[in-house]
Amino acid sequence: MATSIASQLEAIKSFARPDTDPLKRPFTRPSILFDPKEAADIDIDTIFNIALQGLEGLIRNDERFGNYKNDLFSYRSKELDRELMSVDQNNQLNVTIASYLRLLSGYFLVPSALKTLEYLVRRHKVHVYNVEELVLCALPYHDTHAFVRIVQILDTRNSKWGFLEGVKVSGAPPPRTVFVQQCIRDKGVLEVLCNYAAPSKKFQPSRHVIALCTAVCTEVLGTLVTVNDDIVKRILPFAVSGLNSRVKGVSDHKAGSLMVIGLLGNKAVLAPKLTNSLIRSIAEVAREEAKDFTDLQWFRLSLIALINLVQSQNVEIFPVKALDILKEIRDLAEILCELSKEFNIEKFLLVLLVSLIDSSSSDEHCQLALLSLIEKVPIHGFVYQVVTKILSTCVRLSQKVSDSTSLSAGWAKKILIVLNTKYPSELRKAVHHFLKDNKGRSKKDESAYKILCKMLDGNLGSSVDISDSKIWFALHHPKADVRRSTLLDLNSSGILKTKEVVSESLVDIDDAILRQFDDKDLTVVQAALSVDGLENIIGSSKLFHALQNVLRRCISLLLSGSTDNVRLTNEVAVSCLNNAISYFHDHTDYLKRLAGMIFPLLLVLPQTQSLNLKALGSRNKVNWPLYQNITCSSVEVASISGRLSSINLKTIDNLADNFMTCPEDHIAWFVDSCSDMELSKTLFFFVLLQSFLTKAKGDDCSALFDIVFPVLKGEWESLVAAGDVHLKEFNSEVLDWDCNAFFDHLLVTHLKPLNAKIIVCMFWRMLKALISAMPSDLPLDDNNKWVCRIKDLFVFFAASQYKNAFREHLHYLASQCSISPASLLSKFFTEEGVPAAVQVESLECYAFLCNLSQDRWQVELLAEFPSILVPLAGDNQAIRVAAMNCIDGLYALSGRMARSGKKNGT
Repeated sequence: MATSIASQLEAIKSFARPDTDPLKRPFTRPSILFDPKEAADIDIDTIFNIALQGLEGLIRNDERFGNYKNDLFSYRSKELDRELMSVDQNNQLNVTIASYLRLLSGYFLVPSALKTLEYLVRRHKVHVYNVEELVLCALPYHDTHAFVRIVQILDTRNSKWGFLEGVKVSGAPPPRTVFVQQCIRDKGVLEVLCNYAAPSKKFQPSRHVIALCTAVCTEVLGTLVTVNDDIVKRILPFAVSGLNSRVKGVSDHKAGSLMVIGLLGNKAVLAPKLTNSLIRSIAEVAREEAKDFTDLQWFRLSLIALINLVQSQNVEIFPVKALDILKEIRDLAEILCELSKEFNIEKFLLVLLVSLIDSSSSDEHCQLALLSLIEKVPIHGFVYQVVTKILSTCVRLSQKVSDSTSLSAGWAKKILIVLNTKYPSELRKAVHHFLKDNKGRSKKDESAYKILCKMLDGNLGSSVDISDSKIWFALHHPKADVRRSTLLDLNSSGILKTKEVVSESLVDIDDAILRQFDDKDLTVVQAALSVDGLENIIGSSKLFHALQNVLRRCISLLLSGSTDNVRLTNEVAVSCLNNAISYFHDHTDYLKRLAGMIFPLLLVLPQTQSLNLKALGSRNKVNWPLYQNITCSSVEVASISGRLSSINLKTIDNLADNFMTCPEDHIAWFVDSCSDMELSKTLFFFVLLQSFLTKAKGDDCSALFDIVFPVLKGEWESLVAAGDVHLKEFNSEVLDWDCNAFFDHLLVTHLKPLNAKIIVCMFWRMLKALISAMPSDLPLDDNNKWVCRIKDLFVFFAASQYKNAFREHLHYLASQCSISPASLLSKFFTEEGVPAAVQVESLECYAFLCNLSQDRWQVELLAEFPSILVPLAGDNQAIRVAAMNCIDGLYALSGRMARSGKKNGT
């Protein structure tokens, strides 16, 4: 009996906290609703009645409050004295109070809530015995004065809540940053808050609690530079609980969890098991949201969180259970496609694709999900990794069994077919590299190439000599011998004759053959050219384009001397030309293009003699007007040494004759055919030069000028823009060169600079021919075609940045033109809108004429003196200097004229 009484006294002592001596200070009572002194005058019955009113109000908001009407707020509770209760009784009461305060936290701002709290403070002394529960209940409302009133009745000294002592002094609601900083200093506060916000079987935290915990956690993680395991361990319960689909709660918790996990992934290196667990949990959230698709935003948010976690951690493959969830999510590929436009999700996609590939051989759902992703989501950046994974998986599977013929990789073939449709070039490169680098061997020491052929063909019998998979892999094989032999076998296999469109076929025969025309190894190209019926297999347009590219490639190799096998390169070029002529010589639609293909080969060069002979000998098979009467016997070409110039000049002369029969019709073909090959332009310029030298006379000259001038002007401007004009030190002797003189400088490695010189020479020849054909004493009439031609030429020469190359042209035009030079030149420096460079050149030409000894235009030059005053009064210094030079020239001219007059006695 004595022992029982002693234990009760000890219990009372442990809970008893004596009040302040009333004799030392005015008697007060702790209160939330009332002033402490006012509260001292209010009896327990009044407080109880107020609490019952508040409880009824809370019950109207939430029926669960009714559960506390018969214990915490029962009439018997008015007689309760915690100091006299046993430890077990107090523990039981604490449980009830804690559950009530958790429930009340969601309704703290309802006026009825504080009425019930007032009674709990008065009778149950929650401010003494349940400090932490009371603080946590009010904490989401830390920015209210109600929170301050609660803190002011608490004794938080020597506890984790001691940092709230400052609130008592200031009486001001604390900002959230106070709690964030305290959580960083004291991880225990962070842990208590996260545990309080995590749901349990009995309690579901309010959205206000979740909102506060989410905000504090995100700000803590955002503030810390590095996040250690201790922080992760304390935050994790809150983060994980929000992803539990079995716990029914507000969506705020789910959103908060996704945000916090995203920050954890970015700031900390998580353990692999934890990462896999989180991946699975987030995948389950995504699946739940995808079931109804009522709120697409939630599905997107869960996917973004999953993507962020996978990309921020060292995840190489998805957990099996997570993959099982993702593969069945409806419209996953469509959503990922949209997300890929907004964010960089390549790492996530690669991990997902690799994981699906690993399971596709045994799981049809994984295979379907993989196909959907490849078809709908852009994966340009990692096709190589995907293809390598597929092929290496096939090889690995073959090594697990003793007989590789018992395996089939139909799943892989389906995926490769889709990849070939979406990313053909990337797929080809990936297969090529795999076959080149893969060292895997089966137990029978078969190469990866043979293994893949067998598996992708479904292990067809040996009766099938050449299958589509074998063709496809062979034509991507790193060894040229394999590619070449496969092409050569196509003719004998009969597959070309029975070619059908099969949806499940990996290879498209015409596309496969067409690609071999671009093969780096010319022996493979040669084999592709030998395939029978190329036009019927590939199609006319594609075939012509391919033949043209091969021929240009061979010409480039021969001219540059960069080929290791001249004989092979010549053979391929000749074969290409033969095919082109054979297939297209009677096709009207391709006649112009075929003639353009042959055109550069008509200029015989030492490096391409055999090809030139073939072109010259075949030109009669191409019914093209410009090629009429062009002859070159095999005897001439056989004795080609020392006869290059004569053969080429003969060809060019015949071309010029044919051109002059109808230049306006032929010029368009020349421009079009010579647009993308410099050697063609060189031959074209030779034809034009020869036309002006020997063919254009009288009216033909002016007509030819009107046709050719815009073309030459455009070609010159293109060369200048490309930086291919090198005429800083121009030798004027070039102006009088003919085609033979240029042949001696025909270096195929420097065709563009040579073409620039030919153009300068052609402008000279064209100018002289034009002036010689002009009528004499032409008046300066802007509507006269001859005047317009002369003015256009002058502006072109004067505006060029290579005036040194056109200096002779300018002087010749000014001095030999039948139009009064004084009137012509003054137009350029007196009228508005004339470029400064043209004004300067017109003034310099004026000064040049003043210094000439001939007296043809002397009087007119002096008569135009007032015009010189116009540029002299301008703002441009260069123009003013040129004008002063003119005045000096006119002064010298007047002196000479005066002296000449004295001699003549005038």
